[in-house]
Amino acid sequence: MTNSFDKKIWYVFFALVLASLLTPFWVFSQLLFPFITSKALYFRFMVEAALPFYIYLMLVSPKLRPKIKQPLNLAVLIFVLINIVTSFSGVNVDRSLWGTFERMGGVWYLLHLGLLFFYVQAIGQAGGKYLKIFLQSFIGVAVAVSFNGLLGKIGIVTFFPDPSLPARVSSTFGNPIFFASFLIIPLFLAVYFAVQEERRGMKIIYWIAAALQLLGIYFSGTRGAVVGLILGLFAALVVYVILTKKSKFRQYSLVILGVLLIVAGGLYFNQKKLSPSSTLYRIVHLRDSNTEARLIQWRMALQGVKKHLLLGVGPENYYVVFDEFYNPEMYKYDPSWFDKPHNYQLEILVTNGILGLLAYIAMFVFSLYALWKAYKANLLGLLEGCVLFAGVVAYQVQNLTVFDTVSASVAFYAFMGFAAFLWYESYAPSKQETQNKLSAGPAPKVIFAVLCLLLIFVEYVSNFASYQASKRVNLGYFYTSYDPKTAGNYFTKALEVKYNLDKRDTANYYSDFTARLVNNADAKVDDKFKLEHMQKARENQKAIAEKVQNDPLLWMRLAIGEMNLALLQGQNFDPAKEAISKAVNLAPNRVELLQLWVQCYGLLKDWKNLVIVAEKIVELNPGKPDLRWQLAMGYFLNGQLEEAVLAGDVAVAQGFKFNQLQQFAWYIQYYEAKKDWQKVIPLLEQAVTLESNEIGLYIDLAKAYAKIGDKEHAILLARQVQQSDPSQRAAMEEFINSLK
Repeated sequence: MTNSFDKKIWYVFFALVLASLLTPFWVFSQLLFPFITSKALYFRFMVEAALPFYIYLMLVSPKLRPKIKQPLNLAVLIFVLINIVTSFSGVNVDRSLWGTFERMGGVWYLLHLGLLFFYVQAIGQAGGKYLKIFLQSFIGVAVAVSFNGLLGKIGIVTFFPDPSLPARVSSTFGNPIFFASFLIIPLFLAVYFAVQEERRGMKIIYWIAAALQLLGIYFSGTRGAVVGLILGLFAALVVYVILTKKSKFRQYSLVILGVLLIVAGGLYFNQKKLSPSSTLYRIVHLRDSNTEARLIQWRMALQGVKKHLLLGVGPENYYVVFDEFYNPEMYKYDPSWFDKPHNYQLEILVTNGILGLLAYIAMFVFSLYALWKAYKANLLGLLEGCVLFAGVVAYQVQNLTVFDTVSASVAFYAFMGFAAFLWYESYAPSKQETQNKLSAGPAPKVIFAVLCLLLIFVEYVSNFASYQASKRVNLGYFYTSYDPKTAGNYFTKALEVKYNLDKRDTANYYSDFTARLVNNADAKVDDKFKLEHMQKARENQKAIAEKVQNDPLLWMRLAIGEMNLALLQGQNFDPAKEAISKAVNLAPNRVELLQLWVQCYGLLKDWKNLVIVAEKIVELNPGKPDLRWQLAMGYFLNGQLEEAVLAGDVAVAQGFKFNQLQQFAWYIQYYEAKKDWQKVIPLLEQAVTLESNEIGLYIDLAKAYAKIGDKEHAILLARQVQQSDPSQRAAMEEFINSLK
């Protein structure tokens, strides 16, 4: 970079890469999934904007070029390549390439992370001062979001409202786990600079930065991150003890190891003495419903691994494994539809196969090896190297309980770029590597100009179009309840976005909008408006479902739309039945899909088939009382009274609460006919609560109390009836006298 133009190109490139570090800050509330989409779109924009400048610099300055044969560089490139291959060999190419609004993952996003990795190397190779500024800026961003989160914790206004407060802190991330996951790498970088720094003032600043990030992780209440920190420190101390040549320091390290083990063990084994509402209790209490759900998920994921061992099902396609191998035990802990196994390494194995996992492990191992080479080359002191080692290990350990997110991935790939630079510095570049014919002449500038023009189109397709679609879908969702016409207009405009990279979420939200139109009696729209949007949403939903084929949630929404159209237009239910069948075949153990059959058979008054499905539902989720009562109603409508009563008894014993008298009038009548007053009384008590103006229920309840000899309650109710309905005064007086 000997001329002024090249220097300007460099400074713009450097500024854009520095700006990409601001990714964690952004939360654009007008977007769908704002805590995710905002960050991803911003990060992609900055990385893409820097690309023409990077390519130009690679052409004119061989010094900045990465060594492609370096193992860490190769591992990153191979991991990206395997993701590309498995995207096309997997079960949903579009989702693998572009991801979804909810996650913003996929190969396109991974390519940006790969570019960031090489950008950071180039910054380091341009000069140590630039890399130091980059890493310091990285720490500064982490400190800022930590400080923002801590301000929220003590009740001070924050950059963006934290939805996790007051129990936990998530700052600008919307999820405490995402917040803690991001902070791990910059926390250890802050400690690294603190250890390295000789100036007392700066050393204090770095330690304060590290402390603020540590507080952020603690108040996030994220167990995986805390366990990662503990194991990372433990592993680093073991390495330090093995490698240090100073016996005194070895002794200190062993003492720290012992204290660490005693404190961690003491907290774990005495967790019952902690307040259940405290952050510390949450961190050390490792076995709860959340943990049980993860363990079941991992077993399900491993079943998918057996079926797709070599290449997996494709990036972002874990959902097909979750649906196919769904274990109904999950209903005890978390009935959600998971698209991630909450274990990033396992996710890679499921989606990219064994080859993808090996490539990812190679990235991790070679990052550690780069630290080792830097230590051997005297670029890192032993303590500095161990601190960085602890950070990488801590990050990978916490990844065993979560999935990678936008900001956390930015942190990890930036760190790997730093590690790759350390590896590069371990060798002295040869003189031959500083010469290249392309470094002179007009070719680099011509290529740069062409790339800048191409960038405009790329930025539109990659970011602006998705921004438009996400914003319109979110506004449509926002206006659904109180201004359906405006909502419908936004959804229609969302469908018009040509390069919408997530047509799935667009279709699903539009279908949900039309379903709510049907169910919202207060919606101030006519049937023509409803029909227009229902048909448009149905056609769009059908096109996406048929293209993807293997997503049961797409078929589920299509089935709901078909049933609503059949009701509105008086058509047959065959299209709805077809969509339900496809949904259930893809996820046969999901109660929510079988419920579609219950709804459909109920509309058709096909009680026999309704009972068959209701029995299957109870078999899959026996602990939910409302499903048990649904079976009872099915039996009753099918003329199986005794079976209905038995199912009803179980539902009531499980805690089922009625919400309208029509639900269980037959149930009361059954026990009245049996003269089982002990069963009748609690049922009538619920009935009078629901229908407080129904005098006959109070009379029946008074008589039931009388039957079991509870005269006090019987008389009390009779007096209430006399006050409420004078026409019953004489009858109630006679009833009261009969009890004396």
